[in-house]
Amino acid sequence: MSNFAIPTDGLKEKFDEAYSELKKNIKSPNILLLGQTGVGKSSLINTIFGKEMAKVSNVKPETRGFHIYSNASVPVNIIDSEGYELASAEQFKDSLSQYIDENFADITKQIHIAWYCISISSARVLPYDLENLDYLVNAKKIPTCVVFTQCDNDTPEGDTAKALQSVVTQRFGRYMPCFQTSNDEIINKELDLGKLIEWSVNNLSDENLRSGFLIAQKVDLEKKGEKARSRIKYYVGLAGAIGASPIPMSDAVLLTGLQVKMTSDIFTLYGLNTQFTDTIRNIIGGRVISMLGKMVAGSLLKFIPGLGTIAGAAINAGVAVSITASLGYALCLLTKKAIEEEWSGNVAVLEKLFTEENIQRLMDEYKKKNLKWEK
Repeated sequence: MSNFAIPTDGLKEKFDEAYSELKKNIKSPNILLLGQTGVGKSSLINTIFGKEMAKVSNVKPETRGFHIYSNASVPVNIIDSEGYELASAEQFKDSLSQYIDENFADITKQIHIAWYCISISSARVLPYDLENLDYLVNAKKIPTCVVFTQCDNDTPEGDTAKALQSVVTQRFGRYMPCFQTSNDEIINKELDLGKLIEWSVNNLSDENLRSGFLIAQKVDLEKKGEKARSRIKYYVGLAGAIGASPIPMSDAVLLTGLQVKMTSDIFTLYGLNTQFTDTIRNIIGGRVISMLGKMVAGSLLKFIPGLGTIAGAAINAGVAVSITASLGYALCLLTKKAIEEEWSGNVAVLEKLFTEENIQRLMDEYKKKNLKWEK
């Protein structure tokens, strides 16, 4: 039996430090939400960002007619134009222009994208709506899309949405994207909620803003997964660099520290906006992190038979890459499952997910399937 081991002292603290640093770098995009009272703006926000967004939002009075809805655990700000339909088009544009101009210079306050909501139930696009859209897109150059809400009230073929979209397209052409959404979760799966998420991400100009939006949204876990996999590839590259210049024992310590940061990154991308973030964080930051040193050592023993002496403890690049990629794969799948369970309110199962057996099983699965997340 080998006595090779990797020191784990301070790994929990490194995880907490990495988690805090990642949170600092995440920016909250500001989304301008337009639409008459009753079009389903609150339902749309709850669907995309979670009911806790509306439940515990802090409402901050700003320029007349506008309010910012924010939540410390959800990295996104919703700028709601409450009651704009009560004013004339010119009055509304004056108020909107004032808000945009006052906050343009500050990226933390400026409007990054706009969702213009029109209810299918109204069955019409008003000239007033077209004027507002034109103003946002052409005068203020704000990436803007039209969101048709309450599409569960449409015909099965979506005739009303098609008719309304034709009005928008006739005025703006194909460059004004339109998305159909519903208050019904099942119907939404057949509509454009995922496309709205993708459009929003693509139209945010800053990488940290895009990360904030992806973390905040609760619609598309696969989008979170894509971002997590790109981060895993980044850490795998660093692991290869560590392995390229092996120093007995110390490179294993460096590799474990790198994987702690990767674990924190995966967790942040999947779980920052969840109701039970602290529960998952304690499980990952406590149990999982304490496992890392032992598991890396065990994986090294599998990769390098006979390892057990300090002289033989140097890691080559291929081993470092494979261990890091397979660990990223395992933690990505487990964290995704944890968030799914948490969204369903099943917190009790979380501790059963992040076990050494489950992590090792998925790491072995990665190697057996010959997956190549590192490429």
